[in-house]
Formats: sequence, C-alpha cells, structure tokens
Amino acid sequence: MALGLYLGIGLTWKPWRQPYENFKWNKETAEKLQNDVYDIKPTAESGLKKFKALTIGMYGHGKSSLINSFASISVGEKTTVCNAADTEETVTTHYRNFVYPGTLGQFVLGDISGLPFKKDIHPLLEDMKLILQGHIKSGYKFNPEKRISSEDEYYESTPKFSDRIHCVMVVVDSTMACDLHASFVYGVKTIMQIIHSMNIPVIAVLTKTDKLSEHVKYSVESIFRCRKIQQAIERTSKQLEIPVPKIYPVVTFEEMDHFTWRESIPILIVMRSLFLMAKMHSHNADRAKE
Repeated sequence: MALGLYLGIGLTWKPWRQPYENFKWNKETAEKLQNDVYDIKPTAESGLKKFKALTIGMYGHGKSSLINSFASISVGEKTTVCNAADTEETVTTHYRNFVYPGTLGQFVLGDISGLPFKKDIHPLLEDMKLILQGHIKSGYKFNPEKRISSEDEYYESTPKFSDRIHCVMVVVDSTMACDLHASFVYGVKTIMQIIHSMNIPVIAVLTKTDKLSEHVKYSVESIFRCRKIQQAIERTSKQLEIPVPKIYPVVTFEEMDHFTWRESIPILIVMRSLFLMAKMHSHNADRAKE
C-alpha cells in the first residue's frame, strides 16, 4: 500500500478518469485524435480562417513548453517555437501569437507574460482584458508599471472578430497545484471574471505530471490512473473554480529527445477540446459587424 501511494497509483489499477467513452491507449487512438484535431476548422458562418487561443499561467509553470509540444505535434517531430525556462524570472516579456506550421495551420496560440509573484498585477490584468478583446497586437512588450496606451503602435482601436480570443487555456504546474501562490489564484480568478463576462470558454492544463508522479515518468499511460494527479486536479478545480472535467493532465516534450504516439495522446486530447470549444464559441458568439 505504501509503495502504491508513493508511486501515486492508489490501491487499484482501475482508471479514475476516462477522457471519453471507450477510450483505449493505443496507436489507433492517437491517429484518430490527430485526425479529429486536423478536421476541426472554423465554420463558414463564423467568417474566421483561424481559431485564436490564449495561454495564462505563472512563470515556470510550463506555458512555453506546452506551446512547443503543440508545435512538435503539428510538424511531426520535436521542435521549438518559443523559449522555455524553469526559473524564478519570467522569460515571456512580450505578447506573441504563434501560427503553427504543419497540420495546425487553422490555429493561433497567444503567449503572454507569466503572472508575477509579489507584485501589483493590475496593469497586466488590464492588458490581458484588452488582449481578450483583440485590442493588442502581437509583439507588444508588457510594462509591469502601466497598461498599454491607445496611442501605442501595438494598440488596435477597432479589432475584428478574428483579432479576439476564442478560447483560453490556464496552465498550472501539477507539482504546485496543491498550494498555488495567492497572487496566481487572485490573478486567474480576476481574469476569469472577464472571460466569463465575454462568454469565452476556458480549460486548465496540468503540466509536469511526470515530475509529480514517478509512475507517470516511466509509464505515461498511467496518467489517468494516478491518484496524485487526481488530487492535483481536484485541488486546482477548488482553488481556481474550474470544473474538474475541464482540467487536463499532460506530459510535455521539453526534456525528451523525441516523442511517440504514447506521449502525444494527452496533448492531443487537450488540442481537441480546445479546438472544439473555439469552434463552438466562434460559431455562436454575437459578432459585431466588421
């Protein structure tokens, strides 16, 4: 029993969560998920050519690593589109929109500065609100002291629906999920109020699950059986007020020399959920005349 709990696998091998009905961990499932992701494209009615998502998280929680993993799946081999670091200093100082090569050409993922510790985050939150509304262009450098000015070259005064954010992904380090920093919880909850007021769908992704559980480190298939991950998801849900079914555990490719279909499955599940939500939002949202 003690060994089982140490490994995070609980007392039984029965999965505590199945991503969907009749889910099986095999190559055919990975291929189907990849085809599903590729086939989810904006509807003609939405007027969009690409979905646009935004990542939110605290520095060091794995946002950039997740973005790179998306890119790797898109091109079919490990690649890097943005810098990633596991330090106490935020690497992302600009707002960047990543347009993926390969199979994810219908998707744009925005990366923003990580929420800081022990600092006034209100200027950043104001900028994030404007990003959600499509007012800030890619390349804008965040100023921790003040929000963007309407006179700034990166300010878009009349954003189109295609400039707005269609879905949001909150990234959380699973090893910290049981004791999230108060400023992170406050920042996410504050921006979530804006997200909900705009009726933008949101999910959360738990990264570094291979560091949380030794068993997942050596067998990624156990990610939906691990009791430690289950507890981390439940704790994240309680702190950030995001429903458990909307929280997804993953293992990113940052420390891997290469990846296979086995490591791809959890991230493909995230992609499919994100794309479907973006499609639903873009199809149903009240669009202003452009």
